[in-house]
Amino acid sequence: MAQPRIFVTRRIPEPGMQMVQDYGQATVWPEELPPPRDTVLADAAGKDGILSLLTTPIDREVMERAGAGLKVI
Repeated sequence: MAQPRIFVTRRIPEPGMQMVQDYGQATVWPEELPPPRDTVLADAAGKDGILSLLTTPIDREVMERAGAGLKVI
């Protein structure tokens, strides 16, 4: 079974980041500032989960871009 694909919108403290990486394949926005909207839309596509801080809005468009496989935000 394939590992879940997760988009992480900002780096989080290492213990949490390690848990995410142990659970699935994480795509992590590496910058200090939140990712631009077009990046959020592109990186959300096809993901099973999105780990987002409050500075990155997750709305209907992002969820639709992720697709039917999105299970958790």
